[in-house]
Amino acid sequence: MNILYYKSYFSEKKNFQFHCLKCFFFNSKQLFSDCGLPSLSHYSVQMGSCKQPVVSILQPDFVAKLQKKDCKPNFSIKTFDNEDVFHVRIVEGAASNNQVTFKLFENLPDDKDKADKIAAEMISSLDQSDTLQAAFLVGPKEEQVLAYVTISSSEPLRRAIVLCQPSKSLLYSRSKGILESKVLENCKVAVVGLGSGGSHVAIELAKAGVGNFVLVDFDRIELNNIIRHVCGLSDLGRLKTDAIRERILDKNPFANIVCRNTNINNIQEAREMFKGCDLIIAATDNIRSRLNINDLSLELNITTIYGKCSARAAGGEVLRVRPHDGPCFCCVYTQAMVEASTEEMTNFRQAREANPIYVSDSEVEAMIQVGLSSDILPISNMIVKIALVELTKGKKSGLSGLEQDFQAAYYTWANRREQLYAGFPVDGFLRFDQPSILRWYSSQMERKADCKSCQEIEDGNASFFSKQ
Repeated sequence: MNILYYKSYFSEKKNFQFHCLKCFFFNSKQLFSDCGLPSLSHYSVQMGSCKQPVVSILQPDFVAKLQKKDCKPNFSIKTFDNEDVFHVRIVEGAASNNQVTFKLFENLPDDKDKADKIAAEMISSLDQSDTLQAAFLVGPKEEQVLAYVTISSSEPLRRAIVLCQPSKSLLYSRSKGILESKVLENCKVAVVGLGSGGSHVAIELAKAGVGNFVLVDFDRIELNNIIRHVCGLSDLGRLKTDAIRERILDKNPFANIVCRNTNINNIQEAREMFKGCDLIIAATDNIRSRLNINDLSLELNITTIYGKCSARAAGGEVLRVRPHDGPCFCCVYTQAMVEASTEEMTNFRQAREANPIYVSDSEVEAMIQVGLSSDILPISNMIVKIALVELTKGKKSGLSGLEQDFQAAYYTWANRREQLYAGFPVDGFLRFDQPSILRWYSSQMERKADCKSCQEIEDGNASFFSKQ
């Protein structure tokens, strides 16, 4: 059962905070009595069945914005569940919504009838309308908000249950003991490539508490993305960066996010966006971008994690590169290995760019390969796990023990007995003395003495790059 985080401040003297359903119901009798709300018998365990609407204020600085001098905010109100739930935000740079009104108080009215009367007078001052109207009585603190709504002039004004933005500690309360929220809130991660794999990585890192992101991708959500992507049909046509930004903020509204709708192969621009990052996630779909990311990560001394699926997502690989401490991308993926590695073609653009101009569009279309979302997620989850280990190195967390488990730089995963994994025995999954599908295998790769990427930078070119 999901935890219901309920914060309600109905008077100056009484400050009710209920952090779970158990606490909510144990204290409900006093709450409803003191606040003049219907008794608990009016509310079933399924809150959606109660007649009182719910207003969710999903904005950390909601009250602070209203308290600005000469504030004329534009309220964005989205309705859900047959106009029973209302999500409220203040949108900057837009005209004021004349169907919503608010009033600031040094002390919120401690009498329900008095508060109801004030709200009714506020609503009556608005134009008569058959659309949603709302009134907010706002105290000096973020959690001190009373909300009233009516969906049309023929409907009665209803006082709403108000769910305010939770604090960071409350937001990540289920991570306590394993990964405290403060451990990652100052970390900055660049996620390059927001396809089926990279988008999942970004969301999971946000769930873990990473507080700063640089999202890099120039593509839009297309129909062939939907079935495997974290985004859905409601995001069709949107830039991937904007869509993923919204989903990160939906999990962690305190996150700072920079969207870069650009091609990572623009080296100078990429250099600027990577500066100050603690980690780079390379989830791109072509070898050129990975080579450029490798050069920049070595130059800027930023640990980078590369992930890719093989054709038809039959398996996948994850490589962690710690600059000048182990192999770089080019040490592992030598020219022969790159040529032998067949990558999954996930969209027409990628397949078109990978083929000469004389190859017809119909032939290119035939190269776009299928792959299940469930086959991609193991690779994404491995990237997330290694990323968290890298970001928490030297910090007190429940993940510190994994540093010993992830000593290797290179990991492979097999989804099915195809391609490189075709020779795996049929009964391998039942035994541990032979290769098997659905297992990770590590390899302790070494740096190559003749690597043109990491050796040349280490020999003196780094200072030249840093001045560019």
